Amino acid sequence: MGWKKRLAVLLCAAVLVLGPGLVSTARADTVEIYLMAENDQMLTLPLEAMPTWIGGALYVPYTVFDWTVTGVNLGVSYGQIQGEMGSGFMLYSLSGTLTFDLNAGTCVDRSGQQMDMRAVSRNGWLFVPLAPVCSYFGLRYSYTPTNYGTLIRITNGQERLGSEFIQYAQDAMRSRYNNYMKQLYPDTPRPSAAQPTPTPTPTPSAGEEPDRGELTVYLSFQCTGGGGVAAILDQLEARGVQALFLFRPEELQANAENLRRIVGSGHAVGLSVSGASLSQVEEELAQGSALLERLVRLKVHTVYLERAGREVASALEEQGWARWSPQLDQMGDSRSAATRSNALMNLLDSREGSVRVMLDDRTGTADLLARLLPRMEGASYRTRLALETWF
Repeated sequence: MGWKKRLAVLLCAAVLVLGPGLVSTARADTVEIYLMAENDQMLTLPLEAMPTWIGGALYVPYTVFDWTVTGVNLGVSYGQIQGEMGSGFMLYSLSGTLTFDLNAGTCVDRSGQQMDMRAVSRNGWLFVPLAPVCSYFGLRYSYTPTNYGTLIRITNGQERLGSEFIQYAQDAMRSRYNNYMKQLYPDTPRPSAAQPTPTPTPTPSAGEEPDRGELTVYLSFQCTGGGGVAAILDQLEARGVQALFLFRPEELQANAENLRRIVGSGHAVGLSVSGASLSQVEEELAQGSALLERLVRLKVHTVYLERAGREVASALEEQGWARWSPQLDQMGDSRSAATRSNALMNLLDSREGSVRVMLDDRTGTADLLARLLPRMEGASYRTRLALETWF
């Protein structure tokens, strides 16, 4: 059986992962497609190089970090290692180097420190883990379910478009989707993604419960001035759900009343910082910590790093900070609450264990929660408050 047929069978029968902690189940009558973009440009990947789930992490081809291949300079370059370690390669930037040894299954940084990641070979392509590589080089990534599959986008702060990128990339996504479908099903006419045909969800027989694994969901909200914090609290308190709220320091004063309510209701508070360097991050944390202590007499130790990389994260951990790292990031999703709720439930339905979810504080998030929380209860998913000692 050729690799294309094997891939088609695996796609139809296996669970494919969209992101760390983010899963979608491919059914026999439909295939989940994964597209990639960097900054404001769509990438063109061969079918065999589609992102894939390996050993509990989302892997992408190493070429997405090589600007000579993608044409997008994320500040990272690729280098082949010559000599005795012929099975190795490097990803490097001005700030650091990752050296992968395929035979040994190891990765070390510039100083020779062992890293908790490895590269693998699949379908003749070399793959690297998306989340830790992005974190090390100070890059961000996001995913967005679309009519043409799930879009994984890597950015380095030089992008011009935010969530509106999806609208501008419609034609490019449709073209890549249709090309994948032609390769997977060369002899079978299939509907175009431009007019997707809804696939009915099988209804369990009377007395039969859906086959779902146990799942604990940790909810968090990045508060950046979206204006929806009070309404979000209303929805959470109506369902008895507690969550982590991450505020930028500049938003704390305007949310003094919400902060008192958050603390009084038993929710957790952390700081979201946008600095890239350690000095910038430390300055923001000092400002935010002082404000929180003055406003609500609260000392926090949880931080979400919006831009800073692995070196900054390690330094903060040595200082006693607990870094919040969401596995399922839905910030900036501008679709309707009903559509977002359906997308999130589809992803959660295939998870087992636990998942850390990040949402924003826009006004539409409360509408999303009004639909999502009852469905999570119906699926017997547990919601728990993320404590600093758990992550």
